[in-house]
Order: sequence, then structure tokens, then C-alpha cells
Amino acid sequence: MSGLLASLQAPPSGRRRPVWFDNLAYCRDKLLAGRPVPWDSPGDLVGFFAKAQGMFSSDALLVDLADLYGQIADDDELRVAMAARSRPGYPLRVLLGDEPARSRAEHAVAALTASAAVPVLLSLPSPARWLATAAEQAGRAAGPPGSDQADTAAMYVADLLRTFATARVAGLLLDEGSTPSGDLVDPQAYGSVLNLADHYGWPVFIRTDAAPAWPFGPVPGVAGWVGSAPPRFPAPYWGLVAGEDGWSSAEGDLVLAVVAPASDPETVMRGVRALP
Repeated sequence: MSGLLASLQAPPSGRRRPVWFDNLAYCRDKLLAGRPVPWDSPGDLVGFFAKAQGMFSSDALLVDLADLYGQIADDDELRVAMAARSRPGYPLRVLLGDEPARSRAEHAVAALTASAAVPVLLSLPSPARWLATAAEQAGRAAGPPGSDQADTAAMYVADLLRTFATARVAGLLLDEGSTPSGDLVDPQAYGSVLNLADHYGWPVFIRTDAAPAWPFGPVPGVAGWVGSAPPRFPAPYWGLVAGEDGWSSAEGDLVLAVVAPASDPETVMRGVRALP
């Protein structure tokens, strides 16, 4: 059993059930006064994540590649390159293939995985969602992608993930964000990512903030799902995405605890201490 799956049985925090904190936006606001996360400075980055972990004792460290690449995509020259061709997948291909960006991501992930005392998950947009996001960053309108487009996007994402082959990554969290249930792509279209993760021994979890866990039923290569509601049928590992008022009462094998940036620190810390 992988270290990540073992941590679901015996949470590093000692809690009864593992809690993964989605706290990057909150910690940026409170620890960095709203300044960007220092992805390009491994020492500062490790210090920032250590402070956040000291506050929350998350049972897994979520390393948000969307935030890292969001900073990179703010570069005007890169945006022009992303918009240079009309093919739907071209902006994502250019963004994820940018060598300076890959180097920054590689050094950031290497530093965090080397220093973390809990499993490290790479949290990244699902291939379908990243395809749409990259198109928007290139100045294009983007509707829900089909499975063929998602399959192509998954190849670009898998190519990026090879960058982290030697890092101590414990697993992946593919984030579908607020995509409605009816617009979700069947994760089997992400085969390139799922196959790569299996090769590296990285369990894959999927996050759906606006859809129940396991809406397609069990998917080969997907170990767990965190959604807006429980699955409607027996399924592998599952949990709920919960706001601060639902951390303690959420059902499932784990809780993905979202911390809003504007939350009151005393209220947040009281909620953390109250977790069983």
C-alpha cells in the first residue's frame, strides 16, 4: 500500500480521520499579506509551507500547481505564444512545455517533497479544466471540452508530470473545480495521466466541488474521489469537500477542508482544534 493510502488508515496528525487542508489562499492572505506565493524561491517556499503546516497539521500537503502556473501565465510574452495558433489544445501545450516554467516547478516540488513530514499531493487542474483555463489565459473563449480534447490535454499534462519523476510525490489530486456534474468528462479520457501515475506509484484522487463523489462509478486508475456529496453506490475511497462549518460533520474516508481567504483566524484555529 502506498504511503498516501496508508495515511488514510493512520492519519499523521493523529486525528480519527484524515483532513487535507486547502488553505493556500488563506495562508497567502494571512502570512504573505496577499503577496504571491514564492514559487521561484525554494527556501522561502519551504518556510511558507512549514508555517502553514504548523497552523493546520494537514494530513497531506497540497502543492497547488494551478497557482504556480497562474503566476507564469501572467507573462505577456508567454500569453502571446499561447495564442499563436488556433488549435484548441495549443495554449495548454505551450504553457506546460515552457522550459523556464518547468524548471521553476521542478525545483519547487523537489524542495517541498524533500522537507515535508506528511504525504505530498500535487494538486492540479484536471486535463479538461486546464485546457479551458489555458485557452482563457490566451484570450480565447472556451466551452466544455469533449473527451477527445481532454485526451489530448492529458498527454500534455502527463508530459509535465514526468518532470517530477524523482521527487517524493505521494499522489495526485485532479481538480475539476466548480464544473457541474453534467459537464464533467469521464476520467477514462485522462488515461495518459492515470497510466503515468500508476507507473510512478502515485494514487490519483479527483476533486469535484459541484458534483458528488464517484459520479461515473469506479474508474480504473482512480483511487479516491472527494466531492460535494457522498457517492450513490459502493465505491473506493471517498470524502467530501467541506467549508469551515462542515469540517467536523463531513462524511467519508477523508475531509478536504477549504479555508476561505477572508476567514477569521481565531474561528479557523478553533475549528482546527475541534477536529476529532
